[in-house]
Amino acid sequence: MINSFPLAYVCVGSNHAPSENIASGISLLRGIFSQVKASQIYKSRDIVGLEEDYWNLVVQLNCPFARKELKTQLQAIELACGRNRDDQLRGRVHLDLDILFIRKDNDLDRLDRIVKQQLELGENSYVLSPLKELVPELEFAWRSANE
Repeated sequence: MINSFPLAYVCVGSNHAPSENIASGISLLRGIFSQVKASQIYKSRDIVGLEEDYWNLVVQLNCPFARKELKTQLQAIELACGRNRDDQLRGRVHLDLDILFIRKDNDLDRLDRIVKQQLELGENSYVLSPLKELVPELEFAWRSANE
């Protein structure tokens, strides 16, 4: 039986106890969603300079929810992993889960346009590298568009 749920791509980031918080977040995602697949972790500098480097990755998961419910689920996971406003104001992020896009079909040209519109790729290399691991066919589409 083929799963007909769309694939959601979520950026995961942490700069406060990242190893523990990311592991907890991924575990909670696996408790809710099926077929959770994670990229490698990439480190990037905290651009504000308040805290440690960020650890970032992208996860792909089968998503039975509408976008609004997905966001609600992700926010609950962030809170369960210790995310709070006071720490965030100090530059500490326990866990940040951001929806990148939801892939409802395999139309590569359409997906490429969605990704380019939603991500300012030149400014978000911490998202682009892990995303290419999970959707390698996009690399061809991006390269073809620039030729």
